[in-house]
Amino acid sequence: MGGLAELWRSDRVVRLAPVGAVACSAALPVVQVLLAFSYLGNDTRTGLWSLAATGTYLPLHLRHVWYAARARRPPAGVWTFAVMAAVILGATPLAGNTWPRSYAALVVSALLVLPVPWSYVVYVTVAAAAAPVAYALGLPLTSAPWLLFSVLAGSAALLLLVWLPAALTRLRAARELLAQQAVAQERRRLDDDLRRSLGRALESIAARGEQAGRKLGGAAPEGLSDELAALADDSRRTLADARQRVRGYRQPSLRAELETAATLLSAAGIETRLEFPRSGVPDAIAPRSRAELRATVTRLLRADAVPSCTITVTVTDGRLRLELRTGEATETIEIPA
Repeated sequence: MGGLAELWRSDRVVRLAPVGAVACSAALPVVQVLLAFSYLGNDTRTGLWSLAATGTYLPLHLRHVWYAARARRPPAGVWTFAVMAAVILGATPLAGNTWPRSYAALVVSALLVLPVPWSYVVYVTVAAAAAPVAYALGLPLTSAPWLLFSVLAGSAALLLLVWLPAALTRLRAARELLAQQAVAQERRRLDDDLRRSLGRALESIAARGEQAGRKLGGAAPEGLSDELAALADDSRRTLADARQRVRGYRQPSLRAELETAATLLSAAGIETRLEFPRSGVPDAIAPRSRAELRATVTRLLRADAVPSCTITVTVTDGRLRLELRTGEATETIEIPA
């Protein structure tokens, strides 16, 4: 239950993070409108122009943020950015000397929707122009550098709020893809196993049944009793084999568990290698050993600076154990016989 609760909380964070990014992206423009009404050199006219321009470009900007925070590109993003840029730049002479603060939203949208390197060109050009434009509009010389800092710091904070939920979304998608691949791999293994074992046995039973049927339809029933007895014995053995294999499928095999662990570590950027003994590995792994292995993999995924991991299955004095080596550290897990 604890694992399910933790997973539910993480999924809820991924769902709510884009909403938080949109809310924070809307806060700075609201402050800008208030400054347009009250800052030195501004008046009601500049405040109204700022309010009108903000009401026009802000929905477009929030649309860019919403899609980007969900790791998606907005449809017609370049065109909506062009409209947004026209509104913000066109309102510059009319919306007061603090209006260049709104350039933070413009450069954020540029990085979110424009392709490289044009997004970087727009970011550097617009951000560098903020302070000179504000000074030309009447902002005191001592305040112009602070306006440039506001644009740079505000855009960096907004980008962080957008890229973090996007990274969480991509991580969840990668986790779901790994789970799907693991399920598909296990299904293929089951299908191959059943085809090799039960499939051949059932084909043999079917062939003997047809042979017995032909003997029943003929005039001479010689050997029919022996054939039916052999058919019944094969059926019992096949049924017992099926029950044994189904019981084994309820418990993941050691090889499948190790391959899943290696896949997860590799997906996290940890170079992982598996080493098996020539004698092979057992078909099943005990629940306690499986829990220890998963706990160790979880610690490696959460740890920092783990460049590589080697998982080795060794047999010493008839005892099977797992060794997970990460640099100088080695963890050992005993596998009961």
